[in-house]
Amino acid sequence: MDRSIEAGVSGSLMAVFINLFSPVYLYFIPSFLAAILTIYIFRLESFKDGLVAALMTYIFNDGILGTIGLATLYAVNEPYPSFTIDVWMMFSPIATAITALIAGYVGVRLVKKMKPSRELPPSLPPPLPPV
Repeated sequence: MDRSIEAGVSGSLMAVFINLFSPVYLYFIPSFLAAILTIYIFRLESFKDGLVAALMTYIFNDGILGTIGLATLYAVNEPYPSFTIDVWMMFSPIATAITALIAGYVGVRLVKKMKPSRELPPSLPPPLPPV
């Protein structure tokens, strides 16, 4: 479980950096890619661990980006824009939850399909000389 938490935090940092340095808003794609990549890097093989890492990636990424957005508005002393409820605002939480489940599943499947690393056979001691 510790590795999945570590993977979730690493994934959220990766997703935040992708979001901050991209010129356009990419919705949930950076979180999706970061979750899959961190599950693959940390070699999480159980679906439970993959799901924990993916959900942490999504939740922390959304929280950090929301905080940065609101802090930017506060720093320049602008009022928060009026809410305009559109279709994306209604379906964004549902899409986020579904894609987090998919990212966890895909990441774990990639880890399970990966070939195990080649290990050298154990070295045998040299044969004893005849007596």
